[in-house]
Parts: sequence; structure tokens; C-alpha cells
Amino acid sequence: MSFFGEQYPLYYPQYISGYEKVRITTMRPTITKEMEQHTEILTYQIVIFGATGDLCRRKLVPALFKLHEKKLLPDNLVIVGTSRREHSKESWLETLGEYPEDFLHRFDWVSTDLENPETLHHIPEADDSTYFLSVPPERYESAIINLKQGGLLDDPETSRVVIEKPFGHDLKSANHLQSVVGRHLREKQVYRIDHYLGKDTVNNILATRFGNILLEPLWNRDYIEEVQIFATETIGCEGRSQYYETAGVVRDMLQNHMLQVLALIAMEAPCRMDAKEIRREKVKVLSATRLGKKFVTGQYEGYLGEQGVGPESMTQTFVAGDLYIDNWRWKGVPFYFMTGKKMPYQCVEVVIKLKAPPLSLFNGETNDRIVMRLQPNAHLDIRIDVKSPGLGDGVESATLTHRYPDWLGVDGYEKLLYDAIEGDQSHFVHSEEVTESWRIVDDLLCTGDYCEIRTTPYIYREGLWGPSHKVDGITKWDYPA
Repeated sequence: MSFFGEQYPLYYPQYISGYEKVRITTMRPTITKEMEQHTEILTYQIVIFGATGDLCRRKLVPALFKLHEKKLLPDNLVIVGTSRREHSKESWLETLGEYPEDFLHRFDWVSTDLENPETLHHIPEADDSTYFLSVPPERYESAIINLKQGGLLDDPETSRVVIEKPFGHDLKSANHLQSVVGRHLREKQVYRIDHYLGKDTVNNILATRFGNILLEPLWNRDYIEEVQIFATETIGCEGRSQYYETAGVVRDMLQNHMLQVLALIAMEAPCRMDAKEIRREKVKVLSATRLGKKFVTGQYEGYLGEQGVGPESMTQTFVAGDLYIDNWRWKGVPFYFMTGKKMPYQCVEVVIKLKAPPLSLFNGETNDRIVMRLQPNAHLDIRIDVKSPGLGDGVESATLTHRYPDWLGVDGYEKLLYDAIEGDQSHFVHSEEVTESWRIVDDLLCTGDYCEIRTTPYIYREGLWGPSHKVDGITKWDYPA
């Protein structure tokens, strides 16, 4: 008789050893009911609310196209555009620009109104859906409530919502919005975008820190004197003055981008590189962060002449100051930051100043630095002192540089859209990160005489590092060049 029956016409003696029987059994394929049934391929879709807006045209669709070119999108992914405006699929596609037909066949269009849950039933059904809210922040609350009531977010495993910054206008509004989100969604369904976290060079911070044992012993208060973080622009509002009047530089740059960079620079090593552990460490370091007392705010000369700006506007276009992290690793180390518009140089850069040796044995200034240039022309510099050539005992600076190839990097939205579709939250902001970030900057958002610190901006001319007569008193800046 066949040991396996008719399917395997092999014959074995009546008696076989235990080892042989185990081996034979494990070799036999296991056929389950699931395997016997036909397995349908999942259908994916990303639904972009506010698809007629500038963000969709300039950022989202180009990022999706790059993913398409790299064959990183699911073969059956459908990109659904929707808004309150009446459009056909053809007329909408015309507004997006020129793309090849094999990419455009992924697109579909429906007209919906996030304020009217009944219209949301027009959205096609799919096994896995990502809903991107490319709409004004004041519509987030009603959008989430109506998407939930419309039954589109019932399954936390196959439905998710991507929310653009800003998440809230201040600490109070952020807490309110989070309470709405928490009542209707699981945290695993919420993807809060900070496009900085999608940039290759920003993600390289963790690789540089935790992939090199050379640096880790130095990364603390014993060896680091101070840290400087720059995020400067040479342009002004460039037609965005109406938005800037409601945001200002603190909301636009400091609360999100710069504090996220600080968290990556200062966080402890996660036990593994996954979303839960990375976010846990970022929350810990942000919860230990507080404002210092050296703050200067500014407004560039000519801002009051921008369209949509009132003649008495006190909106800040520049801010510089100090932050402190009250934990074991960083106690007493100042983190200085500077961000603003109409600066002499455009860049995002982190300068880590190392302490001088305890005894100066050579002539010359100690210039030990670790410089992380995130954009443009991204590079990592390690600057140390070496002996100057000749008979003397002087030293000079030498630099070891690694230049990051820009042409190999990926756009922030490209990375984040890919992760959202894949369900990976590693590069998205957790609700507790949002809360702690607003807590840190809340004092900078107050106005009037009751504020503990001066928030009235000083006027500065284009091409200067802010109101330099005040800024120079904060620290000795290593200005980017």
C-alpha cells in the first residue's frame, strides 16, 4: 500500500524508523482549504481629496509618477482624484501636465464633497484604500468624521488617512483635533506628513549616528559643546503671504521641520528600526525639550507690502533661539536654531560643535565640528585640527567630506506616498510628537504685553542673517556657506 495513498505512488516497508517517518511527513506538501480556493488579488487605491489643488499637481502626482517609473506601485493601484469642483476625468488629467498613457490609465475621477457624507459613496470600492487629505487644515475634523460615518474607514487594516501639516494651529487646537481623530480612528490608520521625514538626507541622520561606532561615544554632553540647526531661505513669501499671515515662521518651520530634525539628532537608539520604536524614542526626547531664554524674532523689510498683508502685521518671518533637552545625555547642551526668509543663503544644516581638549598644547583655535548638510548639495563633513606644515606648533582645520549624490535621492513625497501605500508609519509623525512639539513652541505663539518673552518681530533687511544686532548675542554662529 502506498504510504501517502494514490497521490504519491511510493511504497515503503511496513516498519520505518521515527526519524524516517518525520522526514517523510515534513516533505509532504500541506494542502489547506485556503490554498484550494482561488485567491483574489487585492485592489489598491489612493484617493486624493482636493485633487484640483496646487499640492496635487506639483507634488503628489509627480511623486506617484516616479514610483510608477520605478515599478514600485502595485500593478492594480488606482489613483482617484476628487473634489467639490465639477470635472470629468479627461478635463482633470489635462490640468496635471504631460504623462505617458501607461501611467494615466491608473487614474479615475469622482466628484465628492467631504462636508456631505452621501457623496462619499461615489468613491469606488477597493480592498485597500489610502485617503490623502489635500484640503485646508480647517476641514480635517469634518473630513475625518464624515469618512468614518461613510463607512470608508471601518477596517483599520486596510484603510488609512494621510494628513498634511499643520496638525492644529496651536497646542489647544492640536489637542482638540487629536481627540476627534482618537474617537474615530486607530492610531495605526493616521499618517501625519512632514515631508522633511521623507528626504533621504534626513533619514541619513539615523544611519550616520547609529551605523558608526566612531561617533556614538562622542554623542553626548561630555564631548559636545553645542548644536546649531539652520533652515534658511533666500526667497520671501512668493505669493503665499495670505497663508503666511495665518502661520508665520514658528508654525511653518520650527514646530514641525526643525523639531523633527532635532529629535533625530538627539534621540536614543531604537531597539529596532521600525515605526513603533523610532517614534517612541522621538517622543521621549521631545518630551524632555524646553525653550531657553535667548529668543529673537524678525520680519523682513518689505513684508508689509506683500499682497494680503495688513499694514500693522506682526507676523514673524524669522526666529532664532535656544532649546534644551533635560535628560541624561544632553543636560546643559544648548541646541540653537535659526530659520527665516530672505536670508543670505538657502540651506538646511546641522552643526555639531565638539568641546576643546582639556589642555591646549598647540597654537590656534580648536575647530572640531561635525556638519550635516541636508540640502542643497547634501554632504557630511568631519572637521578636525591637524598640524600646520612648517617648523611651528600651529594647527589648521582639515575636513573629511562625503557628498551625498542628489541624483540618487528620492523626493520626500515619493518616499512618504510609497510608505503610506505599504502601511509603513516609520517616517510619519505620531500624535504624541505633535503634542510635544506644540508644547515646546507655545510660548512663541502668544502676542501682546502678557507674553513672558518678546514675540514682537524686529525688522531686518534682505540678505542679512535676521536682525543681526540681536541675533549675534545668542551664540557664535557657524553660518552656512
